[in-house]
Amino acid sequence: MFKKIFLIPGIAIVLLIAVLLVNTFITKPWPDKTSNKELLPLPDSAIQHMSQAVQIPTISYSDSTAIDTVAFKAFGQFIERAYPLVHQHLSKTVINQFSFVFEWKGRNDSLPPFILMSHYDVVPVEEATIDNWKAPPFSGAVRDSCIWGRGSIDNKSGVIARLEATEYLLRKGFVPERTIYLCFGHDEEANGGSADLVVRYLENEKVRAEMVLDEGGEISVEKTKEVKRPIALIGVAEKGYASFELSVEKEGGHSMIPAKETALDILAAALLRIKNDLPPARLTAPVKELLNRIGPSSEIFVNRMAACNMWLFRDFAKSVLSSKPEGNAMVRTTIVPTIFKSGVKDNVIPGEASAIINCRILPGETVQLVEKYLQKTINDSRVKIMSFGRINTDPTTTTSINSPAFRRVENAIYKNVQHVIPAPHLMPGRTDSRYYRRISDGVVNFLPGIDSKGYHGVNERLPISDLRRCISFISTIIEDGNSSIR
Repeated sequence: MFKKIFLIPGIAIVLLIAVLLVNTFITKPWPDKTSNKELLPLPDSAIQHMSQAVQIPTISYSDSTAIDTVAFKAFGQFIERAYPLVHQHLSKTVINQFSFVFEWKGRNDSLPPFILMSHYDVVPVEEATIDNWKAPPFSGAVRDSCIWGRGSIDNKSGVIARLEATEYLLRKGFVPERTIYLCFGHDEEANGGSADLVVRYLENEKVRAEMVLDEGGEISVEKTKEVKRPIALIGVAEKGYASFELSVEKEGGHSMIPAKETALDILAAALLRIKNDLPPARLTAPVKELLNRIGPSSEIFVNRMAACNMWLFRDFAKSVLSSKPEGNAMVRTTIVPTIFKSGVKDNVIPGEASAIINCRILPGETVQLVEKYLQKTINDSRVKIMSFGRINTDPTTTTSINSPAFRRVENAIYKNVQHVIPAPHLMPGRTDSRYYRRISDGVVNFLPGIDSKGYHGVNERLPISDLRRCISFISTIIEDGNSSIR
């Protein structure tokens, strides 16, 4: 009797283990489809142009009236000098003073166009960090096989790669079958509205694009060391964005006779509740496909087994991803305090306290749902919750991995990166490309730099090898646009 009771579960466990092992060992790593194609040779002028671009301080500020218009005019004049064939053969439209739309007319009007977009404005450099830079932040210094300076990664590299590739193809007499648009924005870092105006212009021109290619995804090597192959993270969706102000008012007083609870106490308790009761983790479609592609190549057997048996290890996968900041941002709506205000003097208990919290919203959720979550989690009517800022937006739609746009980018990656695993990526940040989803179902975010250095921080720099790869990649995208996708 007892033997039968233990026999059945034992058989079930053995069968389960057998299924797990069989699935693990029969699932092959993602196929290596890289080609033997050589990257385009990098002309010395490309390095010089990249350096010159960085030297122009096209800084975006939240207050648009504070920008140096001379610098933005200088950038327009610079690309006119540096890329004469682009300006000779492509029509140019200026939007909102400093954003540019170049149209490279294709031979076949029936083919939907490509839009290759980027932005050339940059974030400010903190005065307190300047002494920590190995080269002045707007020097464009070329040393240690890198081009140094603010904007070298974000995102003048994207602008220069597109212009260099176009100039190269024009020089060799290439004519595109489909129309190509180069769209360069000037206020992305300030969350300005120029990208919206560019899209309105394109809408008026009846443009419906097969592909929109913008910044965002890159090649990861250092953050995925358990997979001994580079991973090309192709952005296919962006998380939503919302900020809220939490505020508390309660009578203050002298610090020598404190009340049992102050405005600061109430606010701190609310923030602690949010921290301790995070929104649930969830695997969206892009993240599932990412795990499906890279998991079987993991050097860690448990992770490989989990990826090959997600029907059982879904919660394990969410737990592993949640343990690291980058992974946590992929699987849940994140909420973090960014600004705290209260108090005027060390011996005065403040009567008011407030905090700004920033939320990056997972696809499938909305700004409205996040606000309801905050109300439920805080559960204290003394804490007022108000929307903050002017740019709160829901997550974008998701570009299909079966779309021509994704497959074209995937194919171009194979031709320019050895032994790579291309995989869809959920973008935690915001780019101007979100506006372009009005005119395309194929918005993709990717440029093949490897593990960006100094992005928005100190010692931002672009390896010259990355510049070469980026130019070659864009050239491949344009040239392959003359053929159908398979």
